[in-house]
Amino acid sequence: MPVGNSDRGVGLWAGQVMFGLDNVNQYIDWWHEALPGSGEGFDHEGTLTSLILSPTLTVGLSNYWNFTFSQILGNRIMTWDGDTTTIHHRDEGTESNFKNAVGGIMGDTRFMFRYLVFNDGQGAGKRWFLGGGVVVPSKNTITSDPFFLGGEEKTDHRHFSMSEGVYKGVLEMQYFKKQMANPVFMGGTIMAELPINDNNYGYRASQLYDLSLTVFSKQIPVINGSLGGSLITRHTTESYWNGVAAPNSRSTIITAGCGLLWNMKIGGIGINIQKPFFVGGTFSGIEGEVAQKVGAWQISFSYRRLLSFVIPWLDPLKDI
Repeated sequence: MPVGNSDRGVGLWAGQVMFGLDNVNQYIDWWHEALPGSGEGFDHEGTLTSLILSPTLTVGLSNYWNFTFSQILGNRIMTWDGDTTTIHHRDEGTESNFKNAVGGIMGDTRFMFRYLVFNDGQGAGKRWFLGGGVVVPSKNTITSDPFFLGGEEKTDHRHFSMSEGVYKGVLEMQYFKKQMANPVFMGGTIMAELPINDNNYGYRASQLYDLSLTVFSKQIPVINGSLGGSLITRHTTESYWNGVAAPNSRSTIITAGCGLLWNMKIGGIGINIQKPFFVGGTFSGIEGEVAQKVGAWQISFSYRRLLSFVIPWLDPLKDI
């Protein structure tokens, strides 16, 4: 089970139902000098903590088609450690409204259909899945350009939210292999999220491309679980407000992680500690103009359980 993505790496037979729960907690500690031309003669520093929970439900529609529903819930919390307040930094969280933001804990909803090209179930063998779906945004989003790219007078504003407020299409390919020798489970996912249109406030989200690799060892007796590793490369293209490119929106992030997985009677439980490296774009640098530093860590928990009942009208053996 790829930690943080409990719906990946397994295909269900017709009528089977699987519940998953993913929790990602990210902590970013940042600092930079005053931006040139800002008129602010003081450093900017603070933290951004994201606490994200995502329950999922997967149903085997047939032996070749699976459907997954997932819902993002959570809160992103900014703390401002500077001595002087600014129009864009303060102690705040996405659960609350602001002048240019609708607050709340609800994030995006995702609907995915996957075609199981190869599926050897939970035993040894190959899993090759092709998927497509849609992301439906929540209303908890930024409601105006926080960069004032149209030349408007800058006023108090917020830069982050639980949703981008944009409908997106999703394309995905998974390939995983399970075997008896080490490593017993390995594979990866290629995924693209593509915005379908601008949101109601003139924002067009970035295109997102994600390559995720996962590997797990045999069960280690001393911990009664498996040791795993992960490597994720994520790239986003520029985003736009009212047709104007948003500063620093193009980014590349490489995240390395290691973790543990326990297969228990109550289901699979995983924990993963990850270190993001900001290679380009957000938090990687402000075009070399100012001195700055950033540190980030995240810890992920995942749980999934194949439920003991089968949906009767989808069960191919119901009449036997």
